[in-house]
Amino acid sequence: MDRTQITLLLILAIMVLGSLPLARSSNRRDAVRGGLGAQVFHFIGVLAYIGVLPAALLGSILVGPLRFGLPLALGLLAVSLLALFIYAIFERPARAHLKPAEDRGWTAEDALRSGL
Repeated sequence: MDRTQITLLLILAIMVLGSLPLARSSNRRDAVRGGLGAQVFHFIGVLAYIGVLPAALLGSILVGPLRFGLPLALGLLAVSLLALFIYAIFERPARAHLKPAEDRGWTAEDALRSGL
């Protein structure tokens, strides 16, 4: 195997190992409500975004910055942005039916807790 293939395997391993806990954590904080399509594109977006930095660093060090590292990093960033845009298309109608959180404003209790 040449350096390019080894670099791709390393980047792919980092992407998969990093995106699984991050996507799960993101779903716990703010659940995906747009169905299966939204979940798939959310995961693809997270997966591609996780791979941007390793692609830039490992690709530049092991293969070359202009030959492999930067084009791969920019390509992964573009895939991430596109996937998250499609995720938003699926997610927006599902979130439109949610009741917005009530804004209480600044209360005296908040002022006491803030320490101001």
